[in-house]
Amino acid sequence: MRIDPNVVIPPVTRDAREAPSTAKSEAAASSASVVKLSAAGASASAGAAAVAPTTTTRLQTIRAMLDKGDYPVDLDLLASRIVDDELLRVGRA
Repeated sequence: MRIDPNVVIPPVTRDAREAPSTAKSEAAASSASVVKLSAAGASASAGAAAVAPTTTTRLQTIRAMLDKGDYPVDLDLLASRIVDDELLRVGRA
């Protein structure tokens, strides 16, 4: 991942007649920072990728069951969770 440390955005004024140049020079592109992950960061990233397929597979299974009408939905439990979530958002727990 590259992070350009020299990003400058000019202010927008009513009397601006032409747009500022957005082309980056070779010097600006070469002075961009390069971020490298440590061993711990790489392993954490790999661990997150391993969890995602399990979640994705489970969601696909539930969607298929919902489409067939085989997935039982407890509307009372769903409603209580919606209300609990709303109370937590408002801050009246």
